Amino acid sequence: MNIAMVKRLIWKDWYLNRAAILFSLIGGMVTLALVASSHGSNIVMILGLIVIVTILIGMGSMVMASAVTERKQQTLPFVMSLPISYVEYTTAKIVGSLLIFLVLWTVMLVDILATILLAPGFPHGLIPFVVIMSVEILMSTCLVTAVAVTTESQGWTVGVAQVGALSLNWIGWWIVRFPDIGGAMRSATVRWSGTATALLSTELAAIALLLAITFFIQARKKDFI
Repeated sequence: MNIAMVKRLIWKDWYLNRAAILFSLIGGMVTLALVASSHGSNIVMILGLIVIVTILIGMGSMVMASAVTERKQQTLPFVMSLPISYVEYTTAKIVGSLLIFLVLWTVMLVDILATILLAPGFPHGLIPFVVIMSVEILMSTCLVTAVAVTTESQGWTVGVAQVGALSLNWIGWWIVRFPDIGGAMRSATVRWSGTATALLSTELAAIALLLAITFFIQARKKDFI
């Protein structure tokens, strides 16, 4: 594998998205600071979480759209003229895109958990739900990545991103219906259950499967131009 070229392509995506990364981090940190100062206000907490989720989904869609714009702007033929294989291009695109998203995702998740644990007024029982929904957002982003890279279609990418964003409400409602998750959300202590472990394991397995399918489809392509 041409590691040097893969690194250059990854750096290209980081460079092109540097402003969006910075503003997303600032917006997320300001939002969490306001939530932490609300002393457990349900309204502020809900609004803050909505803003955080919006930032994450927006950032994920923006980063994954680069795979589509490379086709529309005719930069893909130039990229593929470089000494790089289809698999190496796929590796650079997926690793670069997901690393950008994971930086923001990790910072936001750690800050949310720290806010719940350290700020007064927040029940620690929220943590299992927050972790599961955060990984759900990551899984949705991986799905958008898979569609963007394999189809290079703006319509399909936007459609899948919208479906993924809208489905978060239904998935969150469904998860809360589990008694050992929803019933423990107001608990003063963290109550991690077998159901939470099963849901989290399923999400992680789905992420691995999505990425594997993406590489499989890309490896079978004969023409990127």
